[in-house]
Parts: sequence; C-alpha cells; structure tokens
Amino acid sequence: MQKRKKIAYLIGACIFTVIALAVIQGYFIYNTYKLTEREVNVKIKKQLTELEDYPEFDAIKDVWLETSAKFAKEYIDQKISKKEYVKLIQKSHDSLSNAMKTHMQKRKKTGDYDIGYSDYLMSLVIVKNNKIDTIYKGKLLIFDNKVKSNNEIYSSSGSWENKNKSEDSNAVVSENRDYALLLKTQQYYSFASWQKTILSKMAGLLLFSLVLMFFVVYLYYLSIKNLINQKRIADIKTDFVNNITHEFQTPLATMDIAIKTLQRKESRMSDEDYKNTLSLLERQNKRLQKLFVQVAAVSLKPIADTSSQIEISCKEIKEIIEDFSLSKPDVVIKCNQKNEAINVKIDRFHLNTILVNLLDNAVKYGASQIDIELNCIDGNFLLAIKDNGKGISPKEHAAIFDKFYRAEKGNLHTTKGLGLGLFYVKQLVDAYKGDLKLISEENKGALFLISIPL
Repeated sequence: MQKRKKIAYLIGACIFTVIALAVIQGYFIYNTYKLTEREVNVKIKKQLTELEDYPEFDAIKDVWLETSAKFAKEYIDQKISKKEYVKLIQKSHDSLSNAMKTHMQKRKKTGDYDIGYSDYLMSLVIVKNNKIDTIYKGKLLIFDNKVKSNNEIYSSSGSWENKNKSEDSNAVVSENRDYALLLKTQQYYSFASWQKTILSKMAGLLLFSLVLMFFVVYLYYLSIKNLINQKRIADIKTDFVNNITHEFQTPLATMDIAIKTLQRKESRMSDEDYKNTLSLLERQNKRLQKLFVQVAAVSLKPIADTSSQIEISCKEIKEIIEDFSLSKPDVVIKCNQKNEAINVKIDRFHLNTILVNLLDNAVKYGASQIDIELNCIDGNFLLAIKDNGKGISPKEHAAIFDKFYRAEKGNLHTTKGLGLGLFYVKQLVDAYKGDLKLISEENKGALFLISIPL
C-alpha cells in the first residue's frame, strides 16, 4: 500500500510538472505571439504610411474634402440641409474606393501584406459666431479599397480645418459668411489572415515546443512504466513468500503433530495407528512437494486441470478432514452428501486446497462447528461449507476475496493471517469456470457456496 501511494504521488508530481511546463511554455508562446503581432502591426502601419505619401492618395482625400467644403458653403447659405451631407459622402464612396483600390495595387511591393484600408469620418462641425453646429457625429465610411474583414484595427486619426473668410465689404454679409469647418477622421486596416500569418512566423517555435513537450511526457511515461514493472516484479516475489508462508502452515502443523505423536507414543502405538500416522506424514509430504510447484505460480492465475476426473464424496474427502482436524481437535467437522459419489473434472490437489483454505478461514474466525455439504444440481457440482463463527459483515462481502484483504473489527485485524486464503480459493473456482458466493451476517456464521460445472 505504501508503494502504491509513492507511485501515486510520483504520477501526481509528474502530471503537475507537465502541466506547469505546459503553462510556462504557453506563457512564453503567448508573449512571442504578442511580440510578433506588434511587429506585423508596425510593418503594416509603415506600409500604410508609405501609401499615404503618394499624390494619388492626396487626390482621393481632396475629392471628399472639397465635397465637404462645398456642402458647408451651401449649408451656411441655407441651400441644403444636414441630412444631405451623408448622402453626398455615400454617393462618392464607390468612385473613391475604386481609386484607392487601384492605388494600393499599383504601389504594392514584395513582402507587403494584403490588407484592407478604410477611412471613416467621425465628426463634421461648423463654427460660426463662436457657436458650434454639429453636422455629423458617428462613424461614416468615406472610402476603402474594397478589401474588408470584420477584424478592423485602428491605425491613425486625422483632423482638417477650413476657415472661410468673406471678402464682401458689407459687415452684415461678411459676418454671415465667416465660419470654420472642422473634420475629424480615423483610419483602420484589416487583415483577413491575421492569425494565420502570425502563427506561420512562429511555426518553428511552436514545432520545437510541441516536440520538447512530447519528449518530456514520453520520458515520464517510460520512467513510470519502468517503476510499475519493477513494483510488479517485487509484488510477485512478495506474493511468492507470502503464499509459501500461508499455504505451508497447515501441512507443516499437521506433520509436526504427527512427528510428536510418533516420538511420544511409539512404544504404546498399535501397528494400525503407527501405519496411519506414517501415512499421514506421507500425504502431507506429497502435499508440500505439490505446494512448491503451485506456490511458484500463485501470482499468476491457476490453470484448471480437467484432464482427469475424480469422484467426490464424504468418503473421498475424509482424509482431508482428518488431517485438518489433527491440528484443530476442538473443531467439529461434519460432512453430508445428498447424492452418490459425484464425478468432477478437477485436480485433486486443487480440491484439497479449496477445502483446507475454507476450513482454515472458518476456524480463524471463531468457528467451533463446520458443516460440509456435497450435492449435484442441474449439471453442477455444489460444495457448501457452513460454520458458526463470528460471520462477515455484508459491507465486506465485495472485498473479502481480494488479495491480502482480511475482515476488520474496529479497524483492527484481530486474526492472524495474510489475507490470501479466500483470494486463492476464488482464483481456483474461476479457473474451473465456477461460481463462488458468500452468505453471512455479523455474529451469525458464514456460508460459502461453490458451484463448478460437471
């Protein structure tokens, strides 16, 4: 569990590091993007400034300025209304825009950007007798180059003032004809492939960043994968030792009792008892030898042996019960058989292991009486083992067959063991495509039901 936490912390640290690197990388890329954006912006403004230095551009500006001056004069003479000014500007829009388009195409140089250019009137004011008369205020398109997109960017602003002085000697007429015309404009440019152009300039940086990030993630992946593989190998070794400790306990305990029986009672034992004790030692010795082979592969799933068919009955498992009872003399074990001997394709050693582990589990959790029932229903061999022990809380049923899991009491493990017995039983039952169920409540004993297809 401690190793798992360490690996989880390591993975978390790696993820955090990758995210931090990605954020830092993103920050630098964003700054580079903004810097490149400013560079492109400066170049476009320089391109526009050069366009505005030509006489053709001044001629285009002069046309609408003259139109505005002519309108102001007629407006002062009350020959035209304010509303007519917008119509005059809109009327000249197409011709001015065509002229601007021709001018920009003619003056375009290698390396210049394909941009849109728009000139807007923001306000037109007539000042007369120190009174301000606003003719227009808003954003009115005067002309463009007919290359326009939604992302217009502010470029510059301008203002123009035209003072009109009357030459008439009549004071009243002169006063009526004296006025100043004030115009304010703003220039915008647009760039349809703005982001595409900037990103293309940053292609090398973006590619290098992606490759670098890929290598960092890949190196982390290899490191974590190697660590997990090493942990898996270590777990297999640990499982091997734990399973030897667990599986060898019962046969070793039985052999110890048998040896002590021979040592203490050899002179008073009958020939039959002596032979039975030696037979017991021989059986447990064979079981130990098989366990060496079996435990070596316990970290892998057991392989079912269906090549041989054995008869299972209370008589057949009597030796298993007697051997187990020898080390647990206070436990009453009964076997009940509802059918005659049942032929099952299962390895005898696997059956022995299932029974011993379930019996041992019952005794560990306080059972003083265990009932074994053998049956055959609907083409399945049924093995039921019921005890009168402490039972298992329903909330623990889902985890009881997990490796190393042991039932808890107040978060304390009061029973010795490694939590491998029921796990191994489940592995064996699954190997024979069987089913294993637990019916139990706390302080009401436990019933294990095993069903294996015949």
